[in-house]
Amino acid sequence: MKVGFIGLGRMGYALASHLLRNKVDLIVHDIQPVPVDKLVTQGASRAADVHELAKRADVVFTMLPGPRQAREVTLGESGVLAGLRPDSLLVELSTIDTDTVDELWCAAREKGVRFADAPVGRLAAHADRGESLFMLGAAERDHAELEPLLLKMGTTVLHCGDPGSGTRMKLINNLMVLCYCQLNSEALVLASALGLDVRKTFEVLTGTTASNGQLKEKWPAKVLKGDLTPGFDIALGFKDLTLACQAAQSAGISLPMGNLARNLFQLARHAGKDGQDTSSMTDYWAEANGLDSIRL
Repeated sequence: MKVGFIGLGRMGYALASHLLRNKVDLIVHDIQPVPVDKLVTQGASRAADVHELAKRADVVFTMLPGPRQAREVTLGESGVLAGLRPDSLLVELSTIDTDTVDELWCAAREKGVRFADAPVGRLAAHADRGESLFMLGAAERDHAELEPLLLKMGTTVLHCGDPGSGTRMKLINNLMVLCYCQLNSEALVLASALGLDVRKTFEVLTGTTASNGQLKEKWPAKVLKGDLTPGFDIALGFKDLTLACQAAQSAGISLPMGNLARNLFQLARHAGKDGQDTSSMTDYWAEANGLDSIRL
């Protein structure tokens, strides 16, 4: 089996590198030459463009920044679908909107190409270690074929239903994750303003039912340690909140917390927080309230 991988950014590069380590026959492409060159030195084959990659591959993974890029790469005149053979398999790993994933599925079906979406859970650091989680939307036949391949890049595959269900599940998951960013930040800033010891506050919040995975696992490794490098960039967090709010609007659902969190992430972006980890929302609110950065 020849596997193609398109999109070698922060997350995509890590995933592709694990395929290589697990002896997958891999073809790669990205508009940036550096990650392609690195993977070629590790044993991957280079494709000049996405159309060539698709023509050579049995399975193609795409890991792209958002809906626009997913449409361009997959549906363009010289895109992935134009090159894939009937009964080959296209897997969208990107976090995109529900309309786009449905459009991709429909276009693939018309070409006789099998389609699945498997957006990635957990953080970039997990991807580096081969510990990613995949929320898979796929037909039963494709689930059985894809799971062993996905497990070469991560540790967990959750089959969420038919194609499109993985994207829908990812939007719901990230809605909760990103709302926690705001709640965690408010709690820690209030504790600081009230003169409480940060370490004792953290012990209480992670030792009671107030605890959440973001606070317990990510905060001490990122913002409370002073490490603001993006495991999950604030700009991407804003994008994912926007996608969740758009999905709610399309479904006729009110999403007051989600829309509020989206607006607050936008404030942080205007304050120059793009390029920083989502946990740096805590720094943003400390600064906005005239407090020092909160550190353990």
